[in-house]
Amino acid sequence: MKVKAELDLKVEMGGVAANGTGFQGYLPEGTRYENVARVFGNPQFGKSPDSKIKVEWVGRINGLVFTIYDYKSRVEPDRNTDWHIGGKVKLTAVLVNLFYKANQK
Repeated sequence: MKVKAELDLKVEMGGVAANGTGFQGYLPEGTRYENVARVFGNPQFGKSPDSKIKVEWVGRINGLVFTIYDYKSRVEPDRNTDWHIGGKVKLTAVLVNLFYKANQK
């Protein structure tokens, strides 16, 4: 069975504490830094204190806190194509991916 639905997605970047978020999924394979920045703006954070993350975006999508980050990447952010999505529920990664794909035009 196929179901078609229309969903309004509202994204607000920054001004959010990412406390309690964890890995929920990935952006599409091959996603480049410049594509993430085009859709979500500049990252809110640089290198984490433990150096496991070099750049991180933090925001809300339809009220759910999300993060996009380059966890333990061995390459510089501008060469990375492996972006993690963090949140508190799996739906967060689904919504972030829908928003990202819809804004790739």
